[in-house]
Amino acid sequence: MPRPIANPPPVPSLRAAALAPILRHFGNDSDTITSILRQNGINSEAVRDPYEIISLAAYLKTFEAAAHHAHDPILGARLGTRISPADLGPIGLLMLHSSTLRRGLERFRDSLSALQSATEMHLIDDGDRLGLSYQLGSPGFQAGAQDAEFSLSCICRLVHIAFDPRWTPEEVHFIHGPSRRADLLERIFGARVRFGQSANRLLFRQGGLDTLHRVEDTALLALIERHVADLVLTQDPCRTIAEQVQVIVSRNLGHLPVDLATIAQELGQAPRSLQRHLASEGTSLRAILQAQRQKIVETHLDDPNASLKTVAQSLGYSDETVFWRAYRSWTGHAPSKRNQAG
Repeated sequence: MPRPIANPPPVPSLRAAALAPILRHFGNDSDTITSILRQNGINSEAVRDPYEIISLAAYLKTFEAAAHHAHDPILGARLGTRISPADLGPIGLLMLHSSTLRRGLERFRDSLSALQSATEMHLIDDGDRLGLSYQLGSPGFQAGAQDAEFSLSCICRLVHIAFDPRWTPEEVHFIHGPSRRADLLERIFGARVRFGQSANRLLFRQGGLDTLHRVEDTALLALIERHVADLVLTQDPCRTIAEQVQVIVSRNLGHLPVDLATIAQELGQAPRSLQRHLASEGTSLRAILQAQRQKIVETHLDDPNASLKTVAQSLGYSDETVFWRAYRSWTGHAPSKRNQAG
């Protein structure tokens, strides 16, 4: 009897609505945007329908190409400041009709899968601050600079529209290396922007998160949430345990514990069971953690202004000395002197 053919894993994808800000930006130059879309395998006519599904990989390449053609290294962040709740469909409307900022962020997190698959968005509350992280959780994917800056800028824009036009985040983190126009990014976000971090995230002050801005229309919100449920894209179920652990390590590093017990609890496993799964995949939590830290260090090595203190904090080390020793154990030599400035 022939063996049944397995269904291929779902391709990471998103709704064409995400391209709307780029299409508007090139509105008077349709030939350029059509060419950019075609080069990345996207039909320019199909994306006029905001509910059309397109490849996430093609979208990321398109965004980077659009910034290149526009000669604007922070195009994504700029476009994020121009979106409206309607650009994000029911997801934006949920934020607009939420009673508090915290509730709006929770709804945005819970409904993102209706717009984009293979994506991790989490809220981390350490008591002092609330962190909202944004990561692409599919193997081999990492948010490009334009997509990451656009996504966090979008969230800030929604907060301004729905809750407080004067609000600013306490701090903004990006995985990618320093931008050529970091000064303009800080002006757009109204906050310190740090690069080479473990995840793309916004840090919120606790004050104001639970301030009541409106009485919720429960019937309307239920209707919107039902629509969101109908739109949820097929997620990526094919990640290995090691890949799931890597996403959690990236998100928590420097903010929450990245020990075996904490990660096992999030995955719903016993610590020893998690150890066995990782071992069967040829790795360990220690190896994953070290690989993630080395990846971050490499980003910082490209920044001559990065200090040992800043790098240590990004990696979740208690001080520069612990980082210095760890780096030497990885590489056999001390961190470059150029990274000891500041």
